[in-house]
Amino acid sequence: MPKPKLDMSNMLGDTKTIQVLSALEGGLKTKQDLNQVLTQVGVSTQEIDPHQLLSRAKNRPLDPEKINALMQSIREMGVLEDLIARPHPTEIGKYELLAGSHRRESCIQLGILAPTKIVQVDDKLAAKIAGATNAHRNQLNALEEADMVLEVLALELEIPETEVESLLWQHSNKTIDPESSQWKVIETVMPTVTGVTINSFIRHYLSLRKLPQDLLDAVRSGKLHYTKAQKLIRLKQSKFDQERQALLQDAIADSLSISDLSDRVEQVVSALASDQPRKSVSPRRVMTRRVKAIYQQVGQIQQWDATSQKEIEKLLTKLEEKLHSLSNSAKD
Repeated sequence: MPKPKLDMSNMLGDTKTIQVLSALEGGLKTKQDLNQVLTQVGVSTQEIDPHQLLSRAKNRPLDPEKINALMQSIREMGVLEDLIARPHPTEIGKYELLAGSHRRESCIQLGILAPTKIVQVDDKLAAKIAGATNAHRNQLNALEEADMVLEVLALELEIPETEVESLLWQHSNKTIDPESSQWKVIETVMPTVTGVTINSFIRHYLSLRKLPQDLLDAVRSGKLHYTKAQKLIRLKQSKFDQERQALLQDAIADSLSISDLSDRVEQVVSALASDQPRKSVSPRRVMTRRVKAIYQQVGQIQQWDATSQKEIEKLLTKLEEKLHSLSNSAKD
């Protein structure tokens, strides 16, 4: 099935756009950066005031250590790789930054212009460029990749991201029509924006969007690895809020291993379970359990001496008489 065509109006130009799309949809090669592709198709570099480059709503938080390292590199060698932006869709005279948030911030702090490739692209291709460049640099964590994939799919299907999520969960529950036009688009587009299979994406990435807000913020900021967040999800109920937040802080501050975190989570769950008042058991159920236990004990005795057998028989006779009496009373 051919890949869905993007709207080619107001873009790089048909031939150029097809080449960029081909690079994106084929997956950028290990040694191939999108900047190289844009240079090959004739997109030139402009010197832009970095204050004019506005971040996308879904840009990840900045890493101060990375900014400091970039500033040192720029002082010594200049900006080695151009930023990528497009004319801002709503703010005249501004640009929407698609790639290079840390380089932009470094240029701002150094007070220099930012070398930038300006591309004329629609929302769909802008989302793909932003996702592909970050993925190429291994800058996307699992939650950010989930966000990026949903954004691209929502733009392709022209539906809200929540509806895309619903379609993916329907696939997981085997309640979606595999021949539907929407599912065909998802099957076609997903391999172009992520290397993760659809089933694995749903199980390991999409499920992260159901995390409590404190865990979502920690994963999105890069402070907590998503695999550790998955361990803490056992404490997502409100009754665990205090314990979860305390463990989250420890996991970040002390760099707890996954096994240590699992042990701590288990301790929290077990401690709460032991503090819960035990449910009262009805006298009838208690007696039923005792009778069953007696039955099992009788079956385990291999030999009876005459005296013991007579004593047991007398007790059984009394029990039978009492039960018979209770049964008659209930009938009356």
